[in-house]
Amino acid sequence: MKKNILALDLGKGSLGIAISRSGMFITPITNLRFHAMQWEEPLAYLDDLLKREKVETFVMGLPLFPSGDDCEMTHVVRKFAARLQELYPSIELVYQDERYSTVEASSYLHQQGQNAKKQHKGIDAAAACVILKRYLVSLGQINDF
Repeated sequence: MKKNILALDLGKGSLGIAISRSGMFITPITNLRFHAMQWEEPLAYLDDLLKREKVETFVMGLPLFPSGDDCEMTHVVRKFAARLQELYPSIELVYQDERYSTVEASSYLHQQGQNAKKQHKGIDAAAACVILKRYLVSLGQINDF
């Protein structure tokens, strides 16, 4: 069973982060905002986080067009992922299809009573949770609920 998995949902100016320490339960960590395409702040945050958490796998949400083809953000995410691999070569990095993860996260948050305005602060971390859930389901570690 895979454990200590960190999921990342990268946007042009945001990074949602979630973790599964047990390989079964998922916890949102944070929703970072930064200047578009300036990764110093999120990389510094991740560096600090990795000093506190034993992470064995990065799961990068991979944005794609509905058709499954690459979109503009696909290349940005791959570039960020390459930077992570340079900095942390001992941590496995895998991609997980993130199509509609924000929509799914928004629906869940709406069910919890959060309107669109309230969702803004945590939507990327919630989307990282969706991405991590999909990954754990693909491994057969949890059921799709």
